Amino acid sequence: MSEEGAALHNRFGCADNGAVMRAVLIGIVTIGWVNALLTDETSLKIRIEAEAVVCAERFCLSEIAILSGGTAEARERLARIEMGASPLPGQKRLFTRQQLLLRLRQHGLDPRTLQIEMPDTIRIIRKAQSLPIDALTRFAQEQLKQVLGDSAAHWQLDKEPAPARLALPEGELTFQLVGQPRISTDSATMEIAIIVNGQPKARQTVRFLAPPRNRTLLVRSGETVQVQVRVEGVLLEVSGMARASGAEEEVIPVYIPTTQKTVRARVIDRERVEVIL
Repeated sequence: MSEEGAALHNRFGCADNGAVMRAVLIGIVTIGWVNALLTDETSLKIRIEAEAVVCAERFCLSEIAILSGGTAEARERLARIEMGASPLPGQKRLFTRQQLLLRLRQHGLDPRTLQIEMPDTIRIIRKAQSLPIDALTRFAQEQLKQVLGDSAAHWQLDKEPAPARLALPEGELTFQLVGQPRISTDSATMEIAIIVNGQPKARQTVRFLAPPRNRTLLVRSGETVQVQVRVEGVLLEVSGMARASGAEEEVIPVYIPTTQKTVRARVIDRERVEVIL
C-alpha cells in the first residue's frame, strides 16, 4: 500500500472508531434511561415513615405506607394487606421492618421484588377522641329532669369527670343511661354508658347535689328512736338508736339492738323513722 493509501486508511479508520464509540455511549445512556423508566413504572415501591397514625382496631399497609409504581391492581393488593392489631386509643406500639417482610411473605409476595424504604422500627399511634364533658353533663341533666321534673334545674353537678383519663376511639359518640338514677334527699347518682359507633366503650358515673335547704333536725345521732316497719300491710314498731342526725325525709342508719343489725330508715317525725325495705 502506498503512503497515500495508508494515510487515507488511518484517517477513515480512526473516524469509524470514533463513530462506533459515540454510538456505544449513546446506546448505554439510552438503555439506562429506558431501564429507569421501566423500573419506575413496573416496580412496586413501599415507603414508610418513622411514625404512622391509624384509626381502627387493626391496620392495613395502606394506613402506614405510601405505595407507588406497578399497576393499580398490584397497589390495591398491597394496600389491603393487614399488618396487625392497633394499639389502644391514644396509645402507641412499635412495628418493625421484619414484621412487614413477614406479612408480605404470608400473602405470597417476595419482598426482594419490591422497593422498600422503611426504618428498622416505626411507631404506630392510634387516634383517639376525648370525652365531651358538656355533652355528657347535658345528657345526665335530661335524665334527671325526667325523674324530678323542672326542679332538676336546681341540682348542681358534684364533680366533673376527668376527660384526660378516658381516651375513646374515633367515631360517632352517643350516651345511654344504665339502670335508673339513684336519688336521695341530698344527691342523685347515675351511671352512663359511652357508645362509639353503636358499641359501648366505657362507663361514667355522674353525681348531682340537691339544692341547699333549711334543715330542721328531727333525729339526732345517738338518740333512741321508734322504728316503724311495714310488712305485708302490718305495721310493726321497735326501738333503735340513730347512727346519724337527720331532717324530715332524710335517710339515716339506725341500729336495732334486738337484731343487732343496722338498717336504712327515713326520718318521718320527731324521734321516729321508717325502715326502707
